[in-house]
Amino acid sequence: MIGYLYLSGALFAGVAKGFCGKKISGAMQTFKDCVFINLARMLFCAAIGFLFVLIEWNFSALRLDGQTLGVYLLSAVGMTAFCVCWMYAYKQDAYVFLNIFTMLGSVITCLLSFLVYEESIGWNEWLGMAILLCAVVIMSKYNKDVKGKISVLGVAILIIGCVGSAVTDFSQKAYMKSVGESAAAFNFYTYAIGFLMLLVLQLAVRVKDAKTPLSLEVKDKRHLLAYFLMSLFLFLNTALKTLAAGFLSSAQIYPVLQGANLILSGLMAHFLFKERASAKSITGMALAFAGLLIMNCI
Repeated sequence: MIGYLYLSGALFAGVAKGFCGKKISGAMQTFKDCVFINLARMLFCAAIGFLFVLIEWNFSALRLDGQTLGVYLLSAVGMTAFCVCWMYAYKQDAYVFLNIFTMLGSVITCLLSFLVYEESIGWNEWLGMAILLCAVVIMSKYNKDVKGKISVLGVAILIIGCVGSAVTDFSQKAYMKSVGESAAAFNFYTYAIGFLMLLVLQLAVRVKDAKTPLSLEVKDKRHLLAYFLMSLFLFLNTALKTLAAGFLSSAQIYPVLQGANLILSGLMAHFLFKERASAKSITGMALAFAGLLIMNCI
């Protein structure tokens, strides 16, 4: 039961993070802006993670060895790739497409957990995932009708985001299986290492494209609260998923989160951002709901 409570919290935090990302995406003009926003987000998340470690007063969880460092690096690489692609997908109006590819990423995570940790995947979970994949295909056609065809760059971003999402989710399961001491410490290291990676990328982008400054809107201090809230919800989303990974199988966590997120994202797009609903979007959300029922109620 507690695993599903963590899962519910992660879902809420993920949707709130998505809302903040959608609002902030309008400030981005260039890839340099995207990297800068994610750099700030990683720094905030690392600070929040360290604060939670202080609250736990569990400094032994911060120790490093070969095993933990490997898991932290795996998580940081996946998270960094996914976060940059996630923000840029908003700018490219490819958020629903990103949901499709992260759904594929969740299936990859389930397969990796099955192969590495021998986690069972029931027939209802296979069927539910298949229905969820059908739902995201239908939603992608709806997104194409509303936003138009996606560019080659957009496809590349989505593929990287898919792999990053799968790697990040699997690293959460790997940590809970191999260490499992502190979700706060795990996420602190994930974001601290991710911050260092993005700092190097930011410097490289600045050297390569020195003539293009950051947009004034991105640097506007009025966005600091939005950056912080997006970071807080991102941290809560990943920390609660990490905790859920200690109680539930990958098949019970990641496809379910992506399916529920697909439904809520569609509703948010319609009610908050005034994107028109269509037969395709309604069918896609209905299929996603059916897939979730099959995975969790049969």
